[in-house]
Amino acid sequence: MTLIGKSSYKLHSYYDDVMKMEPVMKGKVCMITGANSGIGKRAALQFAEIGATVVMVCRSRERGEAALAEIKEKSGSESVELMLCDLSLQESIRTLVKDFKENHDHLNVLINNAANFDYTLRNPVLTEEGIEVIFATNHLGPFLLTNLFLDVLKKSAPSRIINIASKGLITYPMLTIEFDNLNGEKKFSYQHAYYHSKLAQIMFTYELARRLKGTGVTVNCIRVTNVKIDLERVSHVPRYLQYVYRIKRFFGITPEEMAKTYIYLGTAPELEDVTGKYFDEHGKEVKSSKRSYDEAVWKQLWDVSEELTKMV
Repeated sequence: MTLIGKSSYKLHSYYDDVMKMEPVMKGKVCMITGANSGIGKRAALQFAEIGATVVMVCRSRERGEAALAEIKEKSGSESVELMLCDLSLQESIRTLVKDFKENHDHLNVLINNAANFDYTLRNPVLTEEGIEVIFATNHLGPFLLTNLFLDVLKKSAPSRIINIASKGLITYPMLTIEFDNLNGEKKFSYQHAYYHSKLAQIMFTYELARRLKGTGVTVNCIRVTNVKIDLERVSHVPRYLQYVYRIKRFFGITPEEMAKTYIYLGTAPELEDVTGKYFDEHGKEVKSSKRSYDEAVWKQLWDVSEELTKMV
């Protein structure tokens, strides 16, 4: 028998209620990056089911179109669209933003869900813009995308930004932003690069919340737990790693369950004015690591991110 905590019960109760109501997101636009698989795909379906116009941002046209067709069929909604973007490439992001603004005049929820966790990387790989690909995708991509959409988000207020981190960061309690190792110049492993980029997303959330105070735009971060990943996502890795992930998957929650937290953070009335917080998979506010609250590092990370994305 599985014991359900109070916060988990509250989340599931809220989700069940929302699904029974008149579409609470009718007339509102929700953009979800990395929406062709995993949690992003399930969140896209759930937002479509509660009436949102869902903009799915995907890198692959083939996988994106397959997910689009499935979500339309399951939700019964035609207000779902696909936009292509490689979030590791800044020019691709700028094109996405330009194309979106030509077709939409508001954006109510932006979910920076897409992430690179490439198990095959043994050495740093740089993008054509000269940035290590995991940091480029997982931090600089959301940083640039969010900043380019701030005008629309402010115009659409009250609006919400949701960033995504990982519960795995608890295994790196002393980690801070390594400004001399952003491209893996000194040390590199895909695990370290991934969690480093996710710490950057937490700090970005806290600094952005400070900067957006009083605008009607909130930004919060979700700590994703162990989730049953789609096994096709690891079909290319060595068999021993596939075995490891099958075991890990056994103990994980489903992507559908994790996506409910996205719905809660994106729609719950009691969170309309809540900003700069960190939430677990049950929708409960939690603390990030002690070092993640270093405001001097927030500011330095912001300045460096602006320079690397040519925002200044």
